[in-house]
Amino acid sequence: MNLALFVTALTQDRKVSVIPGITPFSPVALQDASLVLYNFYRDDIQEMPPSSPAFQEDAALWAATLAYRIVQLAEEPSLLPLTTLLPSYTQPITPAVIYSADLCLRYLPDLLLYTKTDHLRNYVLQTAAQWPFSSTGMQVSPTGSLEPVLQDAALLQAYADRVIVTRDTSRCQHPEIKNAVIKAMGNYQEILWPGFNPNI
Repeated sequence: MNLALFVTALTQDRKVSVIPGITPFSPVALQDASLVLYNFYRDDIQEMPPSSPAFQEDAALWAATLAYRIVQLAEEPSLLPLTTLLPSYTQPITPAVIYSADLCLRYLPDLLLYTKTDHLRNYVLQTAAQWPFSSTGMQVSPTGSLEPVLQDAALLQAYADRVIVTRDTSRCQHPEIKNAVIKAMGNYQEILWPGFNPNI
């Protein structure tokens, strides 16, 4: 399936397939994928807190391409360095970049299941660590900065919700994240996270 269909499948049922051979996507393929990503953003933002970040096309397309390449490499390993085939995002990390990239990066746990080699698996885990907003529950120690999340009220609330859902105690070691989690649970702590220890 092409990139647009891949994104659709990834965001709906995670049953994805890819075209063999790593070649650059055509401008038309990228345009079609961008439209799918924007429509997903438009639907997803309805579940986000008010004043959520704007759509950042280049970040969304970068993450979609990364996801596609991960599955390609899982099916057909390459001798080329993964850093060449799966380049990092090089632009400044803003709230809009984090949320737009998350449209596909939130499926890193599913993509991890496709990996067949330790090399690719470790690379996916490193990517997860670099994008903490998208990787709660993956048992990775964040290496990417949380500052853009902390500076954006909508992202911070959404991140706290994800920490609660995945019960990712390690993320609560950050004082501001722990406070956001406690605030989000309110009087429902025993229901949402039984046994949560606020003195982490």
